[in-house]
Amino acid sequence: MAKASDSLEYKTIAKQQLRRLDDGSIELCSVKRDIASSEQPLQLVLHYVDFNVPAEKHVWLEQELALLMRTPGDDKALVLGFLYTQGIIAKLTDIESLDFSEPNTVEIRLAKTVAVDFEQLQRHFPSHSGCGICGQSQLKQLGLSYPAFEGGEAWLVANELFTAPERLRELQLQFQSTGGCHGVGLLKLDSLGRFGFAAVAEDVGRHNALDKVIGNIFENATPVEHTALVFSGRVSFELVQKAVVAGISVILSIGAPSDLAIATAQQFNMTLIGFIRDGQANVYHDAGRLSGVAQNTAEKEQKAQEKGIGNR
Repeated sequence: MAKASDSLEYKTIAKQQLRRLDDGSIELCSVKRDIASSEQPLQLVLHYVDFNVPAEKHVWLEQELALLMRTPGDDKALVLGFLYTQGIIAKLTDIESLDFSEPNTVEIRLAKTVAVDFEQLQRHFPSHSGCGICGQSQLKQLGLSYPAFEGGEAWLVANELFTAPERLRELQLQFQSTGGCHGVGLLKLDSLGRFGFAAVAEDVGRHNALDKVIGNIFENATPVEHTALVFSGRVSFELVQKAVVAGISVILSIGAPSDLAIATAQQFNMTLIGFIRDGQANVYHDAGRLSGVAQNTAEKEQKAQEKGIGNR
């Protein structure tokens, strides 16, 4: 990337005045001040070369690409993650510059060698909950564009699985202040066998938080082998779709996945685990990546039998 102007600084939280109801009585309500997560628009404007004319007549075109309602902060990572997961860029050198000099706007200038198919982009843009037909169509198209993951290597230790959501919560500083944003983290197993978060992001939109994480690892060329995405809430098709594009085969969440999210995980041979809490979890699809689960189950059964409450 030739250059990237830093985004203007915006507050990620805002002070608000409210009335708090106490003891169920409106007479006992008190006026207090609280803080809320900030939500502001970010207009993405794309500048690219028109390849529909002869090379000697190439001209630059300008197109409003998307309007993202996001929590300000990590805007560069958000834009990179969005462009990458939408298939607009494949490497950093596909971007000539990012200009954040105007408030809540980013001017994206692509490299002269990058062709943009806006008709295809419209078909591939995220389908949010409620667009079932769109989601099924995108799932089919996704299968044509990306191969299924290989499975079989058991590297995800059960103990790390159960503690991941709580460890993510400890890193969600904005959530601790406002209670009003989603968190996504990239849990990574390093060469010494240690687990840790390589990237964490927060946003009022869980898809934005994920794009921020993906943009971070995209910009820093972070290897995604032996990594898992950890979500603070439910998992929709759109999130699994972005994980497929980013090459991340494991998803862990404290919440529930949708049926289409489960179908996508199965189609791409991913590990999808939800409702992780209190040492329990629902494994919707594994593909052999979980380690220590069978042993832990056997130990629990043995202890239960010793207490006289085992299987009879």
